[in-house]
Amino acid sequence: MALTICLMLPAPGLAGPAICGVPFDTNATSSDGFCWNATTFGGFNYPVNKHSNFVASEDWWGERLQYIEKDGQDELGKNNPGNHVIGEGELVYSTRQFSNKYELVSELGLNASTTPAELGGMFFYKLAWFGKPYVTVENDPAQLANIVITQDSSDKKELKAGDTWDLGKGYSLTVNQVDVEGDKVWFSLSKNGTELESGIVNADGTVENQTFTATADFGDGKDQLYFITYVDSVFVSATDSVAVFKYTWLIDKDDILVIENGDEYQGFEVVETSEDGIALENSDSITLELDKDKKNYFTDSWYFQTSDEGKGSTSPNGYVILPAKELDKPGNYTLRGVPLDTNETSSDDFCWNATTFGGFNYPINKHKNFVASEGWWGERLQYIEKDGEDELGKNNPGNHIIGEGELVYSTRQFSEKHKLVSELELNDSTAPAELGGMFYYKLTFFGKPYVTVENDPSQLANIVINQEGSDKKELKAGDVWDLGKGYSLTVNQVDVEGNKVWFSLSKNGTELESGIVNADGTVEGQTFTATADFGDGKDQLYFVTYVDSVFVSATDSFAVFKYTWLIDKDNVLVIENGDEFQGFEVEEVSEDGIVLTNSKSITLNLDKDTKNYFTDSWYFQTSDEGKGSTSSAGYIIYPAMDVVVEDKNATKPADNSTEEANITSGSEESENISADYRAAPSSEVTDSEDKNSNPEEAAESSSAKLPGFGIVSGIIGIMICLALRRKS
Repeated sequence: MALTICLMLPAPGLAGPAICGVPFDTNATSSDGFCWNATTFGGFNYPVNKHSNFVASEDWWGERLQYIEKDGQDELGKNNPGNHVIGEGELVYSTRQFSNKYELVSELGLNASTTPAELGGMFFYKLAWFGKPYVTVENDPAQLANIVITQDSSDKKELKAGDTWDLGKGYSLTVNQVDVEGDKVWFSLSKNGTELESGIVNADGTVENQTFTATADFGDGKDQLYFITYVDSVFVSATDSVAVFKYTWLIDKDDILVIENGDEYQGFEVVETSEDGIALENSDSITLELDKDKKNYFTDSWYFQTSDEGKGSTSPNGYVILPAKELDKPGNYTLRGVPLDTNETSSDDFCWNATTFGGFNYPINKHKNFVASEGWWGERLQYIEKDGEDELGKNNPGNHIIGEGELVYSTRQFSEKHKLVSELELNDSTAPAELGGMFYYKLTFFGKPYVTVENDPSQLANIVINQEGSDKKELKAGDVWDLGKGYSLTVNQVDVEGNKVWFSLSKNGTELESGIVNADGTVEGQTFTATADFGDGKDQLYFVTYVDSVFVSATDSFAVFKYTWLIDKDNVLVIENGDEFQGFEVEEVSEDGIVLTNSKSITLNLDKDTKNYFTDSWYFQTSDEGKGSTSSAGYIIYPAMDVVVEDKNATKPADNSTEEANITSGSEESENISADYRAAPSSEVTDSEDKNSNPEEAAESSSAKLPGFGIVSGIIGIMICLALRRKS
């Protein structure tokens, strides 16, 4: 199965965006096939320049999450696709340490004889622990030190006398004096205000003299290296003498995590520690709740996401499953697609879909339709060789030019059941006629889902709100529900005795629709719809809501609204052949979808720290030339995008900091997190639903949705409304 990365923004009401791994169909996957590594689960640490080592079938590095059948009962996979129990000890998390060159060594091109002796060698070792990289003390995976800072190769820090550099975790570097004439700088390393080390470095052009190191006894080690910095130069600015620091590396010697057999970590028990790495197993059995809106946690932040039972799978008993990690910390995140090796991939295999690039919309309950080889739904990004020159792939692994028109972005519309229909299990005969049928169509355009007007992919309407099945909105008389994009729903009156509610739909303060709905226990009576002329369509449905009930609280009468669906009729995106969108030109528009190609050639900069943008927000990330690939001329490539998780509690925008495991550090060990960042997942269709079964034409809405309130209550309501208008 293709390596896959995807990030999903859950339905409204669920907390925060999440990173997802490769989805597996239990009806198509053998029990030993449920295994995720650093390229198939974005919660794991993935250094792109070490790709070939991280995906190797033997002696692999990094992390693995694997299902291993042990007791012969409740086997996961195609032998028993409906099973959703993972027995105790059957979910195995393994992590192996891996070697890293010091940035000082790699950037200055040093070897064993030219590396300063104080470093103790050219390499140190890292081990990723539940997605976060640590440095191993004495190369022992059971002793882990937090990484405070690793300066990227392109980073530099300029400091003048008196400046203090906050390194993090209480550590700081203070420049005491800069002697430009003598090319010297005197500085001190401190923690929480207490000096740890002090030194004078001579920037005389020799690596040995320009390098400063510090060692200490920590963990079980003696004289262990914990700090490196390099004084690149000293110079005179317009006002001061300045020293330039590079390749700084610091671990927290005072915070060592010691791991022993039998220890418990986040629901896992350590069953093995060795010089290579660590293995843990789940302490308790895991019973998966098969619901696309439910999170089955197996650590503090990782959980299994599944489709509904029988949805997305090739079996009515099967389901789709993937591991996910919630992004509950504010900051900047880099989200990647499936990485491919140019030395292993043929030119026609550079193709990413909704399960292999996180920038695309991925509704899990439609999995089988989105990954189908023919008649697929959703988005595709594909390289197609056209001019016979500069072919991408294993025939010419070093080529890094994508010619004009050779990067093809395609998107196809797909059917959706109205939430009202799916949640109330309606059919053609029981669905309200005002809906115009059970279905509508969506099309995702550059990662954002739209509703197609008249089922026409070239006319796209923004989705304002789509209430999930479990969501409800309680409103009392006078309450205004801000639906978004200027739309609002105002409850004018609630009549509990008559089970009625009178409300209005407005945009930017102008009333569009008004109706009285009777919560009489019939779907027809409790449903309200609105239509209008927009795009090229007449009487097109743009609003649906359902009054689930009315009730009396201790102080007020309330109405409960569910399954609300609204598109922005006043903001329709029309797409035509020849139009330009984010560096792509529209080549084809048809009833199935849209095809665009890059309007200019793309020359990739083969540098793990460089982003090669091909749209406003999507870019190709590569390894360095010859790094991570099985060829000295090849490289690793994948599409990526950056997203920001805002701090909801902050009064100002979140800063650029994130936990180290979740950012692109720019070092050789790039800490990319993979996945796709998208709007709320779309509602799902059943296995029998076909994309080509066209919904019926929408019926004209009646001007009187339902009989009104009783005479007395109706007059009172009108009087109140008039009084409020006069007052306003």
